[in-house]
Amino acid sequence: MIKIGSIGYNHSHGDDFVLDCPNGPGAWLFLIMKSRAFMNIKGVNYSVKAGTVFVLEPDVPCRYGSDGENYTDDWCYFNMTQGDVEMLGKMGIGINTPLYLGSIDELSLLVYEITVEFYSSDIYHDEIVKDYTDIFFRRISRGILKKSAVEASPTSEQRSSLANLRSRIYREPGSLPSVATLAEEYGVSISGLEHLYKKAFGTSVISDIIDSRVIYAKRLLLSSNILISEVAEKCGYNCCYSFMRQFKLKTGLTPTEFRKMAATGEGT
Repeated sequence: MIKIGSIGYNHSHGDDFVLDCPNGPGAWLFLIMKSRAFMNIKGVNYSVKAGTVFVLEPDVPCRYGSDGENYTDDWCYFNMTQGDVEMLGKMGIGINTPLYLGSIDELSLLVYEITVEFYSSDIYHDEIVKDYTDIFFRRISRGILKKSAVEASPTSEQRSSLANLRSRIYREPGSLPSVATLAEEYGVSISGLEHLYKKAFGTSVISDIIDSRVIYAKRLLLSSNILISEVAEKCGYNCCYSFMRQFKLKTGLTPTEFRKMAATGEGT
């Protein structure tokens, strides 16, 4: 059973607010971020829009705070069983990842009600807190499902944006940001972007990125004598090994073998 330890509603801080938890928050932590913010989880940085929620594990290293404006959030420290964790998973509520819902007024109002009851000594307050908490997480799940439904099929405007994105992927294979950043640019979740992209083109964003990089790598290998490590870097890879592995998966040849075959006229 989910059991609240402490909770706060609509807490505001200045534009220099930062909370650093290198060893994790110490208990399960729920956040509703009501202002633009930053979040770092296990070394991964997120630029967070207002209307984003997080469920963080007790021992996950995290750091979050203001991103240039006064910071406001609702928060709750709580404990829960493994069964509760599995229940959240079935409800589509991700752990240690941003869940952008957009409209959070309904959720925040529930936090207010839970806060009032939690610090109350009136009869049935424990039972009411439990019932409100159950409703709270179900409202989150409903918000995720509703947002996924909206993102399910691309509109004509989205199709145009997706076409521009695909053109960009093949035009700039070496300078593309992460899929998470691309999703943020297009105002959808990562899964939402992948779903819309596959619906529009029959393939995933990451598959097109890999294909565009391999095509560009072939061009560089055929037209220059630069080192394989330089080819990898120009194609957007931080790790030369990852580049060589993906190149061979796609072509059946290592970059060096491809270059030698091309040089001897054996074909590509």
